[in-house]
Amino acid sequence: MGELVHRILEVITGMGYWGILIGLAIEVIPSEIVLAYAGYLAYQGQINMVEAVIFGTIGCLLQQIVLYAIGIYGGRPFVDKYGKYLHIKPKHIDLTERWFNKYGAGVVFTSRFIPVVRQAISIPAGIARMNLAKFLVYTGLASIPWAILFITLGKKLGENWESIDEKAGPYTQPILWAALGLTVLYVLYKVFFRKKSPKDKTAPEGGVTIDSQLKQTGSDYRVLNSRSVSSKSASREFDHLVVGPNGVFHIEEKDWAGTVTFTGSGVERGKEGQHEDPTGQLYRNEFVLKELLRDNKIEADVTGVLCFVHPDCTVVGKSQAFAAVKPDGLVQTIKGHKAKRSLSPAEVDQIAKLLEESGSNNR
Repeated sequence: MGELVHRILEVITGMGYWGILIGLAIEVIPSEIVLAYAGYLAYQGQINMVEAVIFGTIGCLLQQIVLYAIGIYGGRPFVDKYGKYLHIKPKHIDLTERWFNKYGAGVVFTSRFIPVVRQAISIPAGIARMNLAKFLVYTGLASIPWAILFITLGKKLGENWESIDEKAGPYTQPILWAALGLTVLYVLYKVFFRKKSPKDKTAPEGGVTIDSQLKQTGSDYRVLNSRSVSSKSASREFDHLVVGPNGVFHIEEKDWAGTVTFTGSGVERGKEGQHEDPTGQLYRNEFVLKELLRDNKIEADVTGVLCFVHPDCTVVGKSQAFAAVKPDGLVQTIKGHKAKRSLSPAEVDQIAKLLEESGSNNR
């Protein structure tokens, strides 16, 4: 191990438990090394094993909170520009963001035991504004066994703690396989047991669907359903896109039952449990549309709409950034939007064609 790492470790551990906590929070060197060295200090009798695990867990948790905050306040542009300094590449964020958006918050726990992904997953969680309490619970539950493992190994290895990378393999591989297996089971559960979306079935008796409502927008509007759209820096999938005289509307479907309450902190609990605040995804969708229009020198309003399609859903309050409606209020929301600048029929056709050519139909 390099002399520089030794010096950093000496400085960190010279501060006692707080040094371990700070060293893990900023992770100047890998957490596995800091935890193993903490185990070595426990082997020497300089620190207490239990307290080392407690402070080690808190340190791991703090680091993930920092990454979560980067996701909220810096978003993808920050990661693309400065991610290399965090040893996180854009492709890692692409992977974890797809996992998070497709399979939900549970991957925050299962991903903690998978190399590289375990760090990167916190950023999409922040971008999507995952409920902080749930994020802390999932991250904390995964950080505890991680801290126990490497501190225990460091204590067991004693003077040979520096060979942690080599010695940890037989212990970490079963954990990795277990995490991968748990991830697969979680994904299968989400795929096979989640409710079928109303966009894939006919409307229930007395109910309406988004497709049926969008047909009522009239000939002035162009409707694109289930499409992917790419700008120069990103690609996003859209449930529905509508282009009309008063701008471009991107519509996100949510098949949520129960009462959905918008508050200053996001979306509160409904009958089926805690829902994630979906506005993070709409912000990313809007970024792609605005970038695409800007690069093609087209000026048009871009408006996001959350549409709750479950017949047993009740929407209370308003989203701070986007419209939130049931399907029967969708057309009124679109046509009632007052644009800063009206688009001519030729411009509507131009934008619709641009959206079609920049992506593909996902159906």
